[in-house]
Amino acid sequence: MSNYNEYKKLLSKTYDEAVSFLLNKYGSAKDDYFRESSYQRFMNGEIKNITQGKITRTNEGLYCHHIDQIRWLNISDQYFVKRYNIPFESQRKDRLVYCDLLEHTILHVLIAKETSSKFGFLGYDAYLKPNIEQWYLEEIMPSLEWMERCFHKSFLEPEKAFNLIKEMQEKLGQSYYNTLEDYYETKKKIEEEKRKRLQRQKQEEIDLRNRRIASAKQLHHNSTRADIVTYSYLIRIGERDIMDFSNNHMTLKEYESKMKKYTKEKILDELITYIENELKFTGEEDGKKL
Repeated sequence: MSNYNEYKKLLSKTYDEAVSFLLNKYGSAKDDYFRESSYQRFMNGEIKNITQGKITRTNEGLYCHHIDQIRWLNISDQYFVKRYNIPFESQRKDRLVYCDLLEHTILHVLIAKETSSKFGFLGYDAYLKPNIEQWYLEEIMPSLEWMERCFHKSFLEPEKAFNLIKEMQEKLGQSYYNTLEDYYETKKKIEEEKRKRLQRQKQEEIDLRNRRIASAKQLHHNSTRADIVTYSYLIRIGERDIMDFSNNHMTLKEYESKMKKYTKEKILDELITYIENELKFTGEEDGKKL
């Protein structure tokens, strides 16, 4: 039986039947998902992270799936473990099953089907289905070595992968693209819209910066200190920090405090020099002397 036909047959089973089939196919886990002593210490607040057991089989292209995901949300996530007080029994080796990417996705579909999407659906819709689409419909090879092994383990040609996703969507009572060509056309339109949106955003940022620079060049030594410091911050610091997603970007208040040791004239002179040198506004000496 081809992989494709086996996947279709698996999709027709109940969740329990699918789990039994995969346990028979790949064998049982040899270790618990987490170390029990570590798990209890984590639950008691004694340690920050739980030690994981030796459960990985990504060298074979296989994922490890918690059978009790039909009862708990994100059972392998430490945050959810503590938030929902997930019992260690659900982490034991006899509550684990191995599967390839498509089998893993089907398990989540069956869970979602049997729990009215209370469980299983989030992993399916946000992670597993997008992986199938990217790997097999768009034919983008994953860059990580372990993912590449998973890619080859469950490989399907685009048309078959598309048909399988469509059947999974139907199983959940959801629509999908009519044809693979529709999928490609829609993706192309989305990418084009994204490109245009980013282009517009970039132009808006350029226009805003140009307006600020034009206003800054109207400043002079008799301008208020507040105006000079504000435009210095906006042009030299603020816009650069927009792209800083850490918690380290400087606020205007912090910049004002840093500038207290300098006269407003010095701040203005350095701002104009910055505009001329760094932004290549050469030959506009009037901007410095106003």
